[in-house]
Amino acid sequence: MPVQLIVNCPEHLEQVRTFADSSGQRAQFEKRLAELTAFLPDGWKVELYTDFAPYSFFWIQFSPTRQRGLIGGLIYHGQHDGGGNGGAPTFSVNLTPSNGWCIHT
Repeated sequence: MPVQLIVNCPEHLEQVRTFADSSGQRAQFEKRLAELTAFLPDGWKVELYTDFAPYSFFWIQFSPTRQRGLIGGLIYHGQHDGGGNGGAPTFSVNLTPSNGWCIHT
């Protein structure tokens, strides 16, 4: 059984895709989304949820026996959060400022 991405927030995902289209970042967003499952063994699942940060997600990996793997966020960074300087509204830190989605664990 291949790795699955379970989307528990389909409306939020569509809103983020619309935003990504309007900002010219759709390809970068879809690449990061695919990376959430790219390196997992068959049978694993990644569950995706809405996050409090704008245009961002919370995710959890699960093994076939439902043991948790990594937990993290697919966080959108940009001018609104200083590129990931740790401040509001994302409260996430990047070593180098970024504009787009980053995977955090």
